Amino acid sequence: MAITKPWTVPEEPLTAKPVPSVDLSQPIPSWNTPEYPAEWPRSDEMSVAPRHVVILHYLYSALSTLLRRRGRPFAVNQEIGLHFIDARGQAQRCDPDLIIMPFPNTGRGSLRRQDMPCPPDCVIEVASQSTADNDLGIKKTWYAWMGIREYWILDPVDSNGPAHFERGVLLPDGPLMGWRLEQSRYEPLETFWDAAARTWTAYSPVLDCDILLSQELHREETDGGYRILDPETGEPLASSSEKDELLAEKDVHLEQQRQRLEDQGTEVAAFIIDLARFRYGDSVAEQLQELMQRSSAPMPARQMVQAWMATPSTEEFLDAASRYFRMFRTDP
Repeated sequence: MAITKPWTVPEEPLTAKPVPSVDLSQPIPSWNTPEYPAEWPRSDEMSVAPRHVVILHYLYSALSTLLRRRGRPFAVNQEIGLHFIDARGQAQRCDPDLIIMPFPNTGRGSLRRQDMPCPPDCVIEVASQSTADNDLGIKKTWYAWMGIREYWILDPVDSNGPAHFERGVLLPDGPLMGWRLEQSRYEPLETFWDAAARTWTAYSPVLDCDILLSQELHREETDGGYRILDPETGEPLASSSEKDELLAEKDVHLEQQRQRLEDQGTEVAAFIIDLARFRYGDSVAEQLQELMQRSSAPMPARQMVQAWMATPSTEEFLDAASRYFRMFRTDP
């Protein structure tokens, strides 16, 4: 999408110092070198549970769709290497499950914090049994140190137990936890449990959208029931499977509509031939039927056919029909 003028970081009302305006329209480099490899053996045991993978796939697609509408430069990267210097001056690396930045990058290689014109907007981690402690501990510390404006951890809740869904399995304060950076510290964002609807919801100030976790969708979908709500409509942005279902329903509707039109055309054709047979006889009706079968034109309205039949002769009737169907007559 063309950028007519550089996008600048908005002033943060809750920070002690305003964030300076910077040009975010230029992509930052992506790296794939021995020092900054695009891929490497992971230092933590990443869960390969299908639900974990599909949650990330959904979030990547939904957030890309949402942010693309706003016409600003951005990038959403999944499981990409992030290199930085920690508070002790030590070089570190981590690979956020999802990182959202208010500027583009040049490819799918690893990223360096030092190349970024400002901190990333948000990081989202999907917790697993082997990563939850790091997500809540060292990664949270690292992300705050790097100045990442917002941090969310999602629990895939690999359980169908109602109590597990209500309390979460891996996280201490429910399956949806978020923080916003305020004066270099992460302060918790509110999350809400609706016992009647069996849903968790939370608002992301940085992404300017609501995050929903629905127990009904959790039961039905392999993606765990997480949804991003469209700020314009309040409706969940559809997952891939939901989009496929909508397309399938549309295909069925179009096929039904085509069949109805075909049936209507067959009825109209039979009516016209019967009128011609009654008015002019079998020979003319057979010629008219041949014209219809050879032509791709739609069936004429009944009023038009009745106007043809007002002509005084058989030849004039067949000539009018031939002109409409754009066919030459083959007289018997």
